[in-house]
Amino acid sequence: MNPKIYGGALALGLALTAATTSTAVADTGDAAVVAALNSAAKPLASTSPAAGLRDLDAFGAMVAGAQVVGVGEATHSTAEFYTLNHRLFRSLVTEKGFTTFARELSWSTGVRLNDYVLNGKGDPREIMHDEVKGPYDLFDNREFLDLLTWMRSYNAAHGKKVQFMGADLLYPGDVLFDKVLAYVKEHHADLLPEFTKLYEGLRPTTPNAGEYMGIALSQPLDKRQDNARRATEALKLLQKQTAGDTGEYRWAVQHARALSQTFTDFAFDQATAEGRKQAQVYRDTALADNLVWWNRTTGHKIQMSGLNAHISYTPIDTMFVPAPMGGVLRERLGRRFVTVGTSFDQGGYNFLIDKGECPAGAGPAERPLTCKGSVPAAGDDYNEYVLDQVRYSDLILDTRTAPAAARTWLAQSRPTRLIGGGFWSPEQATKVAIGKSFDVLIHLHKVKAATLLP
Repeated sequence: MNPKIYGGALALGLALTAATTSTAVADTGDAAVVAALNSAAKPLASTSPAAGLRDLDAFGAMVAGAQVVGVGEATHSTAEFYTLNHRLFRSLVTEKGFTTFARELSWSTGVRLNDYVLNGKGDPREIMHDEVKGPYDLFDNREFLDLLTWMRSYNAAHGKKVQFMGADLLYPGDVLFDKVLAYVKEHHADLLPEFTKLYEGLRPTTPNAGEYMGIALSQPLDKRQDNARRATEALKLLQKQTAGDTGEYRWAVQHARALSQTFTDFAFDQATAEGRKQAQVYRDTALADNLVWWNRTTGHKIQMSGLNAHISYTPIDTMFVPAPMGGVLRERLGRRFVTVGTSFDQGGYNFLIDKGECPAGAGPAERPLTCKGSVPAAGDDYNEYVLDQVRYSDLILDTRTAPAAARTWLAQSRPTRLIGGGFWSPEQATKVAIGKSFDVLIHLHKVKAATLLP
C-alpha cells in the first residue's frame, strides 16, 4: 500500500541581513514582477521554533481576525515545514490567543495525543508508532514529536492550555469505541446492548493504523457498506438522546461521528475512478466539518497543518484532492478562515516505496521502505523560480494586498512542486495559481528532509 498522502534586536537584525539575497534577476521578463514582489514581501528570519518572534509581526497582521489558520506544506516530509508550523503556532499562541494545533491525522490519534498534551498521559512516541502509520507514515518524525513535547511543556507552565486535534478520518482507534460505549453505559445503560451490537467487529484488529487500513479496504464492498451503515446507525441513535445535551454528550456524539466518517469513507467503491473521487471529496468535507465543530464547540482558535493540496481554496491536485478542505472552510467560515501555502526552491524530502530499493537519484532514509529524495533549483517556468529571486531568501507574502503586477502574476497557473508520500519528478508538477489558492504564501530557499523516527 503506497497511497499519496496526504525554521534581542541585534540577533534579529543579523538574521534579516543573512536572509537578504543578491541573486540577479534572469532575463525572463519577470523583472517587474520581482520588483512588485520585493515591495510586498516580508522577511522570515528563521524556521527554528526556538527563534524570536519579532519578524512574525507581519504574519500576525495577515491572519488577524481568523478563527482557523490553515498552514500548508509543499512536501509531507521536509523538516522546515514542521519546524515552521511549530514556530508559527508559538507565535499565534503568544500573540493571537490560539489554543489548538490541528493536523492531518485521524480523530482517534488526536484524542490520544491530546491526552498527553493536556494531562501527560501516555507516551507520544508510542502513540505515533501505533497510529501515525500508513498514509500518515512520513509524519512520524523528530520535528513533529518536538512540537508535541513543547506543547506538553507549555501546558505544564501555563494556566491557559493548548490542545492537539486530529481532524482526519482514516483510522478508527479503540479510544473512540471506548469513549462512546462508556458514555452510553453511564447515561443510557438500557441502550448499551444495542450499541455493542452495532459496533461488533468494527474495532481495529491491529494497533498499527497502516496495517488496519490495508485490511479494512480489502474487505468486500458490501461488507464495508454494512460497516458504514452500522457505525452511522450508532451515531444517529446517540444523537436522538438529546435530553443529555451537555459538554460530555457533545463530545460523545463527535466521537461517534468520527467513527461514522471513517467507515463511510471506506464504503465508497474505490475500485472505480468515480468511487475514489467520491471518497476524496468526502474526506476533505469531513476534515472541514471536524475543524468547524471544534472551533464552535470549544471556542478555540485553530492552526491546521496539512499538505498544500488540502489547505488550498482551489483544487491543485485534482486526482487526490478534487474538492479541498480549504474551499469548504471558506464557505463555512468566510474570512474567519485564512489559508497559508508554502513553497521552496530546492532541497530534500522523504518518500515511501512499496518494496525494493530506492530509485536512482535517491538514497535510503532512517527506516525501511522510505527513501530520501532531493530536487534542484526550480526551472524558469515554475512559480518557485520567480519567488526565489525576491530579495529575501525566506519570505512571507500576503497575496491579497500585493501590488497589481504581483497579483496579476500570482493569478496565473504555472508548474509548482507538490510532494505527498511518493517520489517526485518534474512530470508530476501541479499547476497552481498562488493568488487564487492561498491568502498568504511562505517561500523558503532551501530545505532538508525531516528526521524520520525508527
